[in-house]
Amino acid sequence: MDQGLAAALGAVVGVLAVVAGSYLTAFHAKKAQKREARRDVYRAFLSELSEAQAQIQKLRDSILYGPRDEIDDDIGTRLKEMENEISRLRNLEVGVRLEGPDSISSSAREVTQVIAWTWARMKFTHTSSLDEDTYYKMVETIEADCFSLEEKVNSLLQEAPRHL
Repeated sequence: MDQGLAAALGAVVGVLAVVAGSYLTAFHAKKAQKREARRDVYRAFLSELSEAQAQIQKLRDSILYGPRDEIDDDIGTRLKEMENEISRLRNLEVGVRLEGPDSISSSAREVTQVIAWTWARMKFTHTSSLDEDTYYKMVETIEADCFSLEEKVNSLLQEAPRHL
């Protein structure tokens, strides 16, 4: 093999190595960037979810186990705040659906729905004049919702790290 051909082959191999290295670097950088974006979206959603879950628990305790005959303006205010919390959670859920795989997206949607349903039932229970039987049926339903919420949140918390 003459020196010219060897030099040309060496240059081609060198160029291919540089191109391959650049491609791999860009590929891993893009993957890391996507993982970071997903992490940020999950973190924001889970933080808001934690706040919503805590508010639901406080509302549950106040509405279901507080004095039934007292109209508590504080509960009305907290129900309104919870409505705003649900709106923020739904907005963040959109980001999770855009970034996450279907398993996370569906879990985020289910959790948000359970929170919204629970809030609606709590609001109904607090603002309606219910007879004793209906009231206790609502209490059972809200308790079941809270239990379901806790299960779904735990499931989401276990699933999310697998996709980061």
